[in-house]
Amino acid sequence: MYIALGVGLALIAALLYVNLSAGERRVTHEIPHLYPVDHPQFFRAMGMLLGPDIVSGNKVHALNNGDEIFPAMLEGIRGARKTVLFETFIYWSGEIGDEFARALSERARAGVKVHVLLDWLGSIKVDNQMVDTMRDAGVEVHRFHPLRWYNLGRINNRTHRKLLIVDGRIGFTGGVGIAPPWTGHAQDEEHWRDTHYGSKGRWWRRCRA
Repeated sequence: MYIALGVGLALIAALLYVNLSAGERRVTHEIPHLYPVDHPQFFRAMGMLLGPDIVSGNKVHALNNGDEIFPAMLEGIRGARKTVLFETFIYWSGEIGDEFARALSERARAGVKVHVLLDWLGSIKVDNQMVDTMRDAGVEVHRFHPLRWYNLGRINNRTHRKLLIVDGRIGFTGGVGIAPPWTGHAQDEEHWRDTHYGSKGRWWRRCRA
């Protein structure tokens, strides 16, 4: 029994060592730039890589810090008519996390299809009751890559995407996490500055027309 326990602990330690001691992978192959960004072939190539074609007529606003980012994202969620797709790395409990949960839940109860993907590690500080409340309201919530004994070597395989897509027409992306340090306007060392991109305010309402 003790031998088996020792072997198991040694295996876990070995997996953690291999995972955490591996050096950072570096990009050593330089990808040549064949076309400028305004060349028609650039748009065709990007469309082939990403799936859907790049289309014209889109407007993008730069949103700085939580005071601009969170109201715009919440306005987008609250105005959803058909679908909300939300994926994020950091999601913690707290006032801003509660506000997002309430907005997502309200839309789900109104019949909007709401899908949420949270990174398991990035959302480790979220209250499970908050997740249960969203699920009870009809929100489909999943945790990406939870820790299992058989995937310790891939513990750092996280989703760092921060995406909010509303009705398939309005999108937000950038660096913000749904947590207290991102609230405010980077007013002190406890609050972070960050940038997100998307639609906000009157532009959001015009896009829905």
